[in-house]
Amino acid sequence: MKRSRRVRPVKRKTASSQRKTKKTVKRKSSVNIKTRLMQSLIALIFVVDIVLVFFAVKQCSKPTETIIEEQVQAEQDMRIQIEVLNGCGVPGIAAKYTDFLRNNGIDVVKTDNYESFNVLKTVVIDRRGNWKKCKKIADAMGLPEDRILQEINEAYLLDASLIIGKDFRQLTSWNQVEN
Repeated sequence: MKRSRRVRPVKRKTASSQRKTKKTVKRKSSVNIKTRLMQSLIALIFVVDIVLVFFAVKQCSKPTETIIEEQVQAEQDMRIQIEVLNGCGVPGIAAKYTDFLRNNGIDVVKTDNYESFNVLKTVVIDRRGNWKKCKKIADAMGLPEDRILQEINEAYLLDASLIIGKDFRQLTSWNQVEN
């Protein structure tokens, strides 16, 4: 006997069965959106931190520059520029006092003879109106404050003029100048 082969009928796929066999596509969940927002927030905070650190470092370095500039300005303000004039007629006395004053931190920019050699008392003439600078010169020379005269003239680029008079041997600075 022959076996009969039975043919199975082909099943047609219905619309509902086709849906089942298709791979399911996941929709983007709200968790994924929250993750993106969190990552963006972290990145923003990181950028803000970098900017803040940059400005903090910049601000911390500014005072050092400012302090240095202030120190330089203070040194320039305290630098004393004077001329030493021989008013007594003793040869070389202005040069000796120039060396003495330079050793005491006073910038002597000119050494010369005064218009006459008849000056009896050594005096400091304030040319720019800075009493402290003239007081420092007078102290270095051993002069009392009443020997500081003011003849302010803005055209002068010097702080003061020191005119050495015939009394220079009585000054307390003479012992140091002579040696």
